[in-house]
Amino acid sequence: MKLLKLAGFFALSVLSTVTMNTGAQAGDVVWWAPNWGEERARTLAQKYMAANAGTNIKIEVTVANGLPERVLTAMRSGAAPDIIEVQHGWVNGYAQGDLIVPLDDTIQDKEDYVKAAINYVSWNGKIWAMPYRIETHGVIYNKDHFKEAGLDPEKPPKTWDDLIAAAKALTKSGRYGFGITGGGEVGNTIFRSLPFIWMNGGDIISPDMKKAVLNSPEAVKAVEFYTNFYKQGLAPKSTLENDGLALRRLFIAGTVSAYQSGQFDLPAIQKENPNIKLGAMMIPAPAGKQTAAVLGGWSYVIPKSAKNPVESKKFLQFLNTTENQGYYTDTFPARTSSIKLPRFDDSMLKPFAEMLPYGRPVPVHKNWVKIVQAYFDGIQRILLGDQSVQKSMDEANEEIQALLN
Repeated sequence: MKLLKLAGFFALSVLSTVTMNTGAQAGDVVWWAPNWGEERARTLAQKYMAANAGTNIKIEVTVANGLPERVLTAMRSGAAPDIIEVQHGWVNGYAQGDLIVPLDDTIQDKEDYVKAAINYVSWNGKIWAMPYRIETHGVIYNKDHFKEAGLDPEKPPKTWDDLIAAAKALTKSGRYGFGITGGGEVGNTIFRSLPFIWMNGGDIISPDMKKAVLNSPEAVKAVEFYTNFYKQGLAPKSTLENDGLALRRLFIAGTVSAYQSGQFDLPAIQKENPNIKLGAMMIPAPAGKQTAAVLGGWSYVIPKSAKNPVESKKFLQFLNTTENQGYYTDTFPARTSSIKLPRFDDSMLKPFAEMLPYGRPVPVHKNWVKIVQAYFDGIQRILLGDQSVQKSMDEANEEIQALLN
């Protein structure tokens, strides 16, 4: 993926990476930034410090594994940094728990933000985070594998039946047609399987969040569609352990011909195996129905216990100018003006951009984490062969209803 060349000034002082709240002074802005954006975070921080003498931006690098727990622990202990990058879906829980401050006075040009992203981080009439990154999954595939299987790589599958037929044609000689996840962090499987339920007219819980509906015929059929890739030998034998990173590695190794993921995987694939001729497509849907995807992405929040909220808000406004937001995000920016920047003018990104209007936020329920764990456990029971799809979804549905009650 191309990166926008950002001209910037560099401060004379060295930007340091520190451990949690170590060495932070009263005037510092401590920023928890994920490791995948560390280099760009440093560039932006240095540029800001060069233009704002006396301000020191201290970066603490985070990793995905264990991040939700680390964030909650820091917020509840009162020892949180000034700015934290979190997934959109976490924000409402923080707001309802009185752990973060509203940012209505910080977001500039609100009308320039994708409405769904703003809605994702809004609660009780206030905006509790500043979204900077939005994304949905598409399907990444190997064009050469398609040709070898007698498939036209320029006409990828559009329906569920097409995808099954393609996966069967692609599966041969130790190669698997369509990789799915069944292990790792729960979110890996939620992002990849829940959209199939939505496409088919089902859901995990009702819109009013009062009734579990995971064992409906629509949902059960979708779960069966998803898990059958493994049960029919079209997905790797390691599926029960595989997360999104494992799928990417299998794809790079040529063991998997197609898998769901976001555009964030493209640079790593191109770097580690530049010989792969990449294709990308929208996620196939049932014939006559619309596709769907979980709308994901990341936002900045300011914890209630932040030591320097005033300067933090000023820094967030700098991070979220059209140019800077477009530079920093790994996927698509939350500002529509940023999407028009040159780095997003890439034909490989087109299918992922086309998926955005079909992206949906997950329900904002206080027990959502436990709800999806019950669903995930049900998926694993099916993959292990312990239960039929219907029986497993019945059991998960009962657990989820108890959480709703």
